[in-house]
Amino acid sequence: MKAKVKLLPFLLLVFIMLTANCCEKDEEKSNYAEGYIVGFDPCTINHQYRIGYVIISTDLKDTLVTYNLSDPSYKMPASVLFNLSDTLYKIPESYFENYRNSPFFPKSLRYEYPIKFSFSIANEDEMIFNLCTTDILFLDFTQVIIKSAIK
Repeated sequence: MKAKVKLLPFLLLVFIMLTANCCEKDEEKSNYAEGYIVGFDPCTINHQYRIGYVIISTDLKDTLVTYNLSDPSYKMPASVLFNLSDTLYKIPESYFENYRNSPFFPKSLRYEYPIKFSFSIANEDEMIFNLCTTDILFLDFTQVIIKSAIK
């Protein structure tokens, strides 16, 4: 009987540790998607912030925005990259200049920049909020953090 009494707290402790570990893994879970880079956050161009890219999923169900696929500082032509040594695309400056008031490239360019990526939804600490007082357009897309990306 004493052995069972001593075993119960140990089992309870193991159960709590496993439950806590399981929950942490769920929070770190990455999602995977395929889609197209179809535009940008005009505020980031107009005010020369790090460029935020708009991505539409292949099935057209999700529209996402990310700020961690661009060069750390504003550059033109704009690079789409995951690591500084791995440039996926160079998007010409003219694509941004002609469409400063719209978050989307023209429809003829919609399928020009395919991307497959893993991501997580940005939490409050990871969200990017740029100060854009003169811009009327506000992007209300789900903000994500890209973890890996390929063409």
